[in-house]
Amino acid sequence: MNARPSPQLSDYPRPNVAVDIAVLTVVDGTLCVVVQRGGDSEGAALPGRFVRERRTVDETVREVLELKLGLSPDHVRPHLLAVFSDPDRDPRGWTISIAHAVVLPADDLSDVVGELAPLTPEGRLASGERLLYDHDKIISAATDKLRERYEDQPDPDNLLHQPYTLSELRELHEAILGRRLMRDSFNRRVQPLLAAEIDPEGKPATRVGGGRPARLYSKDAPPTATFGWKLPSAEE
Repeated sequence: MNARPSPQLSDYPRPNVAVDIAVLTVVDGTLCVVVQRGGDSEGAALPGRFVRERRTVDETVREVLELKLGLSPDHVRPHLLAVFSDPDRDPRGWTISIAHAVVLPADDLSDVVGELAPLTPEGRLASGERLLYDHDKIISAATDKLRERYEDQPDPDNLLHQPYTLSELRELHEAILGRRLMRDSFNRRVQPLLAAEIDPEGKPATRVGGGRPARLYSKDAPPTATFGWKLPSAEE
């Protein structure tokens, strides 16, 4: 009796594999994501690319950043977000997405290919538009991860140019967390993790805004330092 031949890898169905990237930033106090539109007006989507033969995921991430977004991959730090593998997520065929997130200052996106779409506090497009495939879920996951970091540390993704005032830092965290924060409690949390700037005369460096001069700060804590517990909302 002949033994059944062992199955070969080619005997199994193979999904398409893609890399999709949610690029997040804050513009005028609003959390935004970069979306792109195809020439056939089929709708908006996150920038992405199928993994080509003999290419790695990391190489494909760099290709999306450079070829699709016009960004320098050497100056961008992508975060691996999650794998999205619902067999029905892409009507064009069985496709797995290895999703990443990138967080950059708005100034670094002045020439990005795409549009900066404002997001709601829930991580959906403020316009109400739905993205293609399951890219709304990818954005929601990316904003959740972003908020976890900003609930824990002062501007961990360096969206603000240092030095900055405590008010500027608080307003950034409010934009990302989607809620107003108690000013005094926020200041008490962040000040131990910051260093006050000193001017050439040895005096506290300040910046004049709409009111009295505000002191300037820069980060002065190891990357593992955290606030310790959730930042209190202004209404609490």
